[in-house]
Amino acid sequence: MKIRLTRCLLIALACGMTLTAASTVSALSVDEIILLVKMEIPDKQIVRKIDKDGSVFRLEPSEILKLKKKGVSDTIIRYMLGTASRKKGSSSGGATVKKVEAPKKPVRELTAAEQAAEEARMKEEALRLAEEQRRREEAQRKAFAGKVLTNGQKLAARGRWVEAVQVFTKFVNDGVGGIPFAPDSDEAYIATYGIANALARAGLLQSAANKLLEVVRAGPEKLFFQAAFGQLRDLRRSINYRSTDFEALKEFSVVGKDKTFQNSFHYFVGEFLHDFGLFADALPYLEKVDTGSKDYPRAQYLLGLIAFRDSTLSTATKVRRAVNAFQNAVVAGEETKNQGMIDLSYLALARLAYEYRQYDAAIYYYRKVSKNSPKIARAFYESGWAYFLKNDISRALGIFHALHSPYFKHHFYPELWILEATIYVNTCNVDRAKAAIKRFKEDVLVLGPPLRDFLSRHVRAEQLYEGVVKSINKPQLSVMPRRLLSPVLQNVEFYNLHKAINQIAREESKIRGKLTKLGAFGQELLGKLGQLKADRIAQAGMVVSGALKQVQRDINSYQDRLDELTIDLQEKELDRLNRKIEQVEQKKRGGKLVESGGSQSIAGSDSMVWPFEGEFWKDEINSYRSSLKSQCTEDQQ
Repeated sequence: MKIRLTRCLLIALACGMTLTAASTVSALSVDEIILLVKMEIPDKQIVRKIDKDGSVFRLEPSEILKLKKKGVSDTIIRYMLGTASRKKGSSSGGATVKKVEAPKKPVRELTAAEQAAEEARMKEEALRLAEEQRRREEAQRKAFAGKVLTNGQKLAARGRWVEAVQVFTKFVNDGVGGIPFAPDSDEAYIATYGIANALARAGLLQSAANKLLEVVRAGPEKLFFQAAFGQLRDLRRSINYRSTDFEALKEFSVVGKDKTFQNSFHYFVGEFLHDFGLFADALPYLEKVDTGSKDYPRAQYLLGLIAFRDSTLSTATKVRRAVNAFQNAVVAGEETKNQGMIDLSYLALARLAYEYRQYDAAIYYYRKVSKNSPKIARAFYESGWAYFLKNDISRALGIFHALHSPYFKHHFYPELWILEATIYVNTCNVDRAKAAIKRFKEDVLVLGPPLRDFLSRHVRAEQLYEGVVKSINKPQLSVMPRRLLSPVLQNVEFYNLHKAINQIAREESKIRGKLTKLGAFGQELLGKLGQLKADRIAQAGMVVSGALKQVQRDINSYQDRLDELTIDLQEKELDRLNRKIEQVEQKKRGGKLVESGGSQSIAGSDSMVWPFEGEFWKDEINSYRSSLKSQCTEDQQ
């Protein structure tokens, strides 16, 4: 106690003297401030001492209450609170403080009730002062963060994205007083959004999308939620960005947002859930999209797909709902001049009719697909099947012949020669049937051995993807016939995955070139991109495997159908020979041969695989025996 008293006397002495040299007394503590007040040192001298020693106080509410109870004035407490925002050791340069009268000593002792009331008042005042200080510090931090964001965005706009990233990462890592900002702090949130914008401006779209998703997942009440969401949606379209983390958006409510944003948000979440097969979860989001929204046509299209897949509904109900949704999509697409959506919806209506053997209706909708649509080849091919199955042989043959033309050279329809041979056998065109079978053997069956060889040498998903890419880029070095690659190249999922893989590779190259400056942040980006690329390559390899193995199964199946067709053709030839013999015998007897026709013969498959995009009609043509009637007559024999 004697030592502390001596120290306080020294402090008091220092407060009352005018010194030209720097003080050697250490920073004051809360208890020492209380002792100075008890010694009735004037507020002005205490403030000057605090300022001169560079004392920094980070007062808790309990400490403020303690100071209040010990009679420390509000002037001193406020000054102590203000020291937290200045750097340690800095001085205000002898700032003057308005002199405040020392608190008067109480005339009488307070009663217990008065004492309790005074303590409550002081406690409330202490909390108020602490809250004021917190708000001041928060305002200062936000102002500083806003300045950093502006500076970083200016750098990014000038193409100096590396410097922009450095500004934001340094801001977060330095924090306040050398203490980094917490990952869930507002300052870290602002920096993340700034980094996302810098990466996007640099063309690092996959990396930017990851950062934007972090901002969006922080919640709709945050400052940049709407802006980040809009950017994320745009990036999803351009790079087909997909993440299971999107499912977290189901927990958010956007009721308080403007209607345009609500429609955009609801469609985005519904589309994501649909793409991941969560149809029941997607339904309420897609239904919330208003008719006036630009997303309405697409939302209706997806609702049609969901309705048709709903196994809980009766056939009549799901067909009615699907038709209504697709028709709504057509009407809305016409109003918004969205021709791509119109074509998709007409194609969906055609396939729906085909599924239930309404071939005339199917053909009607197939013919509605615009001639400039990228889906026109598919619509043309599928309409040929519809004509074939409704026994309109002349139209079916016309379409099959057209599909052999150079216009469709990038498409591979291995069953066409089998279908043509089937029609020729049915119509007793034996020579043409033989020619079609010959072409099938020369054009299709010869693809079996190289396909088997390719699949045997490329087992893993990564090998399959790399093998296909090599065959496409260096066809002269590949043993894989180009026609076998058509089912892969026409696959929308493969296209999107391949596009994403190339985008990731470009980003990796760009980041490696700046890795020295980016430091740990760059290493983090490369690690995430590397994992993402490996995932996308594996997915692409699985798509390749599925497409090529389906072609292999088809070829094997067509070989079996070819054997059956050959037997039927031999029977036709034998029948023709027998009829010629019978004609000769009839003429000798002076009789007349009775015309025959209407016997059952070979026809095509009448089923398909749902959904619309992908291997729709590949049911391995389980049976060619259907309702196509033979048109053989006596004159044709």
